[in-house]
Amino acid sequence: MSLTRIAARLAAVYALRGKTLVGDNVLDSQIGALDITADGELRTDEEKPFISVYADAAKSDDNVLRSWTDNGATDFLFEMGVTAAHTEFNDETGETTLVGVGIPATDAAFEFLLDVVARQIGDTLSDPENEWAEIFRKFHRGNARIERARTSGDGSGIRLAAQQIRLTVDLVADPVRGAELNPAHPLAMFFAKAATLTVPNPAHDPDDENSPATIPDPVVTAQVALMQAQLAGSEYDWQTALRRYGMTKTEGENLLIVPPEGVEADITIIEVGAAPAAPAQP
Repeated sequence: MSLTRIAARLAAVYALRGKTLVGDNVLDSQIGALDITADGELRTDEEKPFISVYADAAKSDDNVLRSWTDNGATDFLFEMGVTAAHTEFNDETGETTLVGVGIPATDAAFEFLLDVVARQIGDTLSDPENEWAEIFRKFHRGNARIERARTSGDGSGIRLAAQQIRLTVDLVADPVRGAELNPAHPLAMFFAKAATLTVPNPAHDPDDENSPATIPDPVVTAQVALMQAQLAGSEYDWQTALRRYGMTKTEGENLLIVPPEGVEADITIIEVGAAPAAPAQP
């Protein structure tokens, strides 16, 4: 899994939270959010309508030498689901309605909800005022393909409707280990934005003015630290260059990228004098 795939997926998750009819119930790679039982029935354990975001298949062609940094065409899946269990009884009208939506819990309403949510996903991920969506867009060069599908089921006696959007994008390459990130790089922007995510402080004391009400999200903090560790390293420029293209050390020596034997490894070759020597005088 590339760092770019991880960051782009998470950026999409954070961009969508609170921006659609499912509210904050936007899941990151929730395995089993939609599942197929042994007898072929569709099921879900979610307690209310949801979106689950996945980074799926990817294909990279024509990589330079043996490079591992290119991501190529990458699929992002947006799965949406709603069941008859995602309902609530309206005391005023005497009707059973979808949780948080207020429309009758009929089969037609299920499909209507999912159609609207699918539209909201596209609107949100193209919103110029949504900072997370902006970061997601910066991770790719364009939407190569958008595919939509629907399914339904009656697993365990509970009606379930689901839709899926498969978005294929040309994902930008991963930064090379040892290379310094430019602040304008989308991954650097992701790290900076992720640092602003907070959760309620369980140790908050309302009577103590020095006790913060929120703290940095510990899960996100741990994820970012692990991602940044994959980029860190006290490597020399020539080693980073070899990593970028997957070159062997011999190839680097032939291209005069690797310092000659006996020269300190941290010496950078700036210029190579390739002019022929003057002929010897008789």
